[in-house]
Amino acid sequence: MKKAWDFSVKSLAVAAVLGTALSFGAAPVPQASASIGGAVLGAVQGGVVYAQIDKELKYYNNTEEGRQKLLAQYKKKLGVNEDAFLNGQLEDMMAEMTRGIRAVDPSIDKKPYVYFINNETSFNAFCSMGHVMSVNTGLYSMTTVPDEIAVVLLHEMGHGQKDHVVKSVRKKAGVAVGAMILSGAAGSGVADAILDIAVNQIDNVQITKPNEWEADNLALTYLLHTGYNPGATAAMWQRVLEKMKSRPKDFVGEIFSPSDHPTEEQRRDNYAQRLTDLSGGNVTVAKGVVYVSGKKFVQPAATGEMSGPERAYFVMGNLVAAFRTGQNAQDAYANGHTVLLGNQPVIACTDGDPDPQELADLLNRIKSSKPVVTPARELKLQKQAGK
Repeated sequence: MKKAWDFSVKSLAVAAVLGTALSFGAAPVPQASASIGGAVLGAVQGGVVYAQIDKELKYYNNTEEGRQKLLAQYKKKLGVNEDAFLNGQLEDMMAEMTRGIRAVDPSIDKKPYVYFINNETSFNAFCSMGHVMSVNTGLYSMTTVPDEIAVVLLHEMGHGQKDHVVKSVRKKAGVAVGAMILSGAAGSGVADAILDIAVNQIDNVQITKPNEWEADNLALTYLLHTGYNPGATAAMWQRVLEKMKSRPKDFVGEIFSPSDHPTEEQRRDNYAQRLTDLSGGNVTVAKGVVYVSGKKFVQPAATGEMSGPERAYFVMGNLVAAFRTGQNAQDAYANGHTVLLGNQPVIACTDGDPDPQELADLLNRIKSSKPVVTPARELKLQKQAGK
């Protein structure tokens, strides 16, 4: 009898979450008093079960036992990639990213992230309840650049820091609980339903668009407190835009849900605008060309690893770093193949790029000349001035 009960509860929960219908075969009750009585009973049951939902969510989200149980379930479901290099790299990156988050949100030390690399081949990563994270093996086939990988992971950690997944799972659990109440089933089935939702619905946790924007913006905020290039934020989405055209099947999961999420262009452009603002409006990128003070500085060439437009955002990030640290006041110079401002590298020139010394001289001329105010920049300045 217990076995049949468990099957019934889990079926109800999954059906409710997936939006499928179950027929209970019950005859309608015409009496108004019965309907009222049922509503009162349902409300009482609902209050009790929702209290249990909150209890179970706190267990998985806040206790070490619950976190480890979630981690084990994800490993069982997705498999574990034991590649020594990738795991060593991820361990180092998690330490650096944790340092960056700590500078903004010290609460991370109360609940450190637990993580693993899974065997899924699509380009994605996720952060579940309890700061349980996993990186798809497919992410590494899309990019091997640590700065870009950090952008994806810090986005997920932004969700984790703000408990976005907990809120989403609670909503889904509410739907499942509604089905349980209708069938007169609740009790221990709630815990099973929540674990099922958390583990089996990770690619469809219904993170809202405002939460996606928050996670995107937090990723840059955190990144600014690490040693990674802030331009990697826009560069990562530039890479996604280019790769999606030829490999659309590789892009699945929560961060690639076009119906209710920001588009790839919007995310790239949001980061590019934030980088421009961080430079005091001095650095912009348009169509793969980097501008300083409104004047063309460089159009990076493509390399075997990156397209020209993607590289442009990395140059932008270096220049933004120079403006933020005051190195922009120093003279530009060439050191081998690298152009620097003070001690800040700007671009490492490769075949197809202009000569490093020529770029250094050009940057010095731009710095010493009067800035060009583009129409778009002028309009923004007027709005800021209240005109």
